[in-house]
Amino acid sequence: MGKGRKVLSNDHAHALIKQAVAIVFGDARAEAEAAAEIATIEAVHVQTAPKPRRFRRPLT
Repeated sequence: MGKGRKVLSNDHAHALIKQAVAIVFGDARAEAEAAAEIATIEAVHVQTAPKPRRFRRPLT
């Protein structure tokens, strides 16, 4: 996930667990479905996340 949130939502955790279980059992369809859910959740987070503020040094 890289630089992401420190706390996952319930939906995100559920999708990650679903993906892990699919990988363990070799269910490619369920794995792809979970990966799509994760991508959707991440995209929504990126769109709604506030952009970091840039602080300027005061001119002295």
